[in-house]
Amino acid sequence: MVRWLAEGGSEVDRDLELDDLRAKMDKAISRMASKEIVVRPEIIKDFCGIVQETNPVYFDLQEAKSAGFEKIPIPESYLLTLITPLSHELFTTGIGPLLGPVIQGIIHTSSVIEFLGSLYCDTPYRLELEFAGLVRKTGKMGEYFVGTFPHKVLDAWDELMAVDRHVFFLRTA
Repeated sequence: MVRWLAEGGSEVDRDLELDDLRAKMDKAISRMASKEIVVRPEIIKDFCGIVQETNPVYFDLQEAKSAGFEKIPIPESYLLTLITPLSHELFTTGIGPLLGPVIQGIIHTSSVIEFLGSLYCDTPYRLELEFAGLVRKTGKMGEYFVGTFPHKVLDAWDELMAVDRHVFFLRTA
């Protein structure tokens, strides 16, 4: 157990501080409502134009069906755009209000994406954000926390279709 001097010279237990921050993050994330979403084909067609994706399966239903798809598929490259509402809420109403005297900066360090099924246009999905943990680390730059926040895409039967596990370094004061 590590002890340190807080402002005013009082001794504070860092493990209790970490447990308190974990509990606050868990509570904040658990209050965030899931988001229902349906991606329309015209949105994917516009996205493909922006990223210069020319495969017609992404904007022509007949081409998609000829290629064996039931509907127009959503390109894997669209996942980050799809889950953006979760990331936004993570920082605005989730952990954002918890930052301040303890956390001085945030760095997005990694994202691990896993697709468990194909995503299609005109199909309802539910987006959910979770809090998978917070650990204290020490490195060349000093002390920091590492937080993991899975962003999940589930279908109408609650089957996990995709998950993007975002990891952030939270720099301490």
